Amino acid sequence: MFHSTVRFVIPASIAVASALASCNELPRRRGEAVATASTTKLEQQKPVDVVVAPVENTTGRKDVPLAAMRESFEKGLVRRRYSPLATEYVDRRVVDAAYTPGSLQEEAVLQVTIETWDASLLDTRGALIVKARARLLDAKEPTHGQLWSGAIDHRFDLNATKESYSTRAAMLQDACDRIAEEILAALPARSAGPPN
Repeated sequence: MFHSTVRFVIPASIAVASALASCNELPRRRGEAVATASTTKLEQQKPVDVVVAPVENTTGRKDVPLAAMRESFEKGLVRRRYSPLATEYVDRRVVDAAYTPGSLQEEAVLQVTIETWDASLLDTRGALIVKARARLLDAKEPTHGQLWSGAIDHRFDLNATKESYSTRAAMLQDACDRIAEEILAALPARSAGPPN
């Protein structure tokens, strides 16, 4: 009696593709959860210097870390090749009520509004639900000169890294960094060269 054994060799690329297909969730790109609106003015004007206005809190809650959020957006703009003006320099003008857009020689103003801040699961599950909006405005005509906007309504999960934070403030700073990074990932990075 003759027995034949047939072996099938599966190419590595097929094995990898099938392994990826079996995963429930593929890694997502940063910024894909952000709803954006942009105009051609952003590419035409190529703003460099940006004032990050104090973050507006419309949640009705007092536990929103506004200063940390503002700092996170400033750092995020640098990663997108914009130059945020120093907070202290901007705030001196804002506190004196002397600031009007463009008066600091900036080319754009970033306004951030936090609309929802649900931290009820932050300590137990490391989850934070945030609804926020960012608008980049032309400093010369801030009322009608929107260059770009991005809005997000998203649950941020910090549970995997929750034990690595030494304080709750450190966890909140990381959460703010993630929120700013997510929103600003949808902002086109500043391209080099003079305005068109």
